[in-house]
Amino acid sequence: GDVGCGKTIVAFLACMEVIGSGYQAAFMVPTELLAIQHYEHLLKLLENLDEITCKPTVALLTGSTPLKQSRMIRKGIQTGEISMVIGTHSLIAESVEFLALRIAVVDEQHRFGVIQRGRFNSKLYCASSNSNMEEAITDDSSKSDAYMAPHVLAMSATPIPRTLALALYGDMSLTQITDLPPGRIPVQTFTIEGNDKGFEDVYKMMLDELEDGGKVYLVYPIIELSEQLPQLRAASADLEVISHRFQGYNCGLLHGKMKSEEKEETLRKFRTGEIHILLATQVIEIGVDVPDASMMVVLNSERFGIAQLHQLRGRVGRGTRPSKCILVASIASSLSRLKVLEQSSDGFYLANMDLLLRGPGDLLGKKQSGHLPEFPVARLEVDGNILQDAHVAALKILSASHDLEQFPALKLELSMRQPLCLLGD
Repeated sequence: GDVGCGKTIVAFLACMEVIGSGYQAAFMVPTELLAIQHYEHLLKLLENLDEITCKPTVALLTGSTPLKQSRMIRKGIQTGEISMVIGTHSLIAESVEFLALRIAVVDEQHRFGVIQRGRFNSKLYCASSNSNMEEAITDDSSKSDAYMAPHVLAMSATPIPRTLALALYGDMSLTQITDLPPGRIPVQTFTIEGNDKGFEDVYKMMLDELEDGGKVYLVYPIIELSEQLPQLRAASADLEVISHRFQGYNCGLLHGKMKSEEKEETLRKFRTGEIHILLATQVIEIGVDVPDASMMVVLNSERFGIAQLHQLRGRVGRGTRPSKCILVASIASSLSRLKVLEQSSDGFYLANMDLLLRGPGDLLGKKQSGHLPEFPVARLEVDGNILQDAHVAALKILSASHDLEQFPALKLELSMRQPLCLLGD
């Protein structure tokens, strides 16, 4: 589903369903900022649910969690006292063991690698140790199911090509949320070449927006100037330049090297209007929700992927103000690729375009994009419809004979092949 369409609420409801059946849920996100935001959001939602008498215990586990508290949370997860944990990469550590994990949610899944997602997906639950299941396990067939990987819900506004390919091949079932919340105005997107005239146009648009009471994000590819990449603008170096250019408007700086408290304080000032222009790196790509921010300027935008740019664009247009996103490219030849974002604000369409541009990656391995000339079956960008027809045909066969006993030749052929889920995907 697209940026801001309500994927998080859907995931929370799925988790509540699982917890209501006596099992555990885990929710992994790529940044600490987003983990805290989801944790606070879920606690508020649970407070408003008066009809639930016994509310689930929710914990937050990130790299910044103090050691003593982290140890207590891990123990609670292992004993089953904690029903749901929200966290970052800390959740895939070997020291984190679940008693009865039945659903693993990966939010912003395009930000995780194949191995990381595979580790999370393979956190086994042991049904025999869960009091709700002890009586159910009586025969041998049930015992074979006692150890089982959780159900996996992967969410993204822009599925990466490899994941999109797996969805088309049928190894993942795909659900789309097609509607945005009511009242949302589509964000206007412009691509501009980063020459002197281009920057003058950008600065004029920024000034108009600020005078109209708006707030502006300036997104940079790097924090400090680099001798190896002299053509790139840097957030820290530009702070003085922008402050001088827009006198009378306060500027702030936000990047990944800042401490958590500093980041939260800067965002708070931006939300309340103490800061009018926020110079940031791609740390704001996810987890930042400032409804009245109405303009984003991405500098050296050719350095960002389509998925990143679409996510960044999703930081504006979250309120009722008409919003703009300006992509400034320092290389004229990259303008044609960036024009794709001008034409569409549909994340799934952009992922399809990414599939055409970059290829599907290695379906049995770790490479997430790239064309595979040695792949002998089909090319997704060319043969997508045939593959979808084959998927439907396979489902018909399985509905007629789920164990393939009616199709002995097919069963024999498949028995000689390796399963596709080697990495838990």
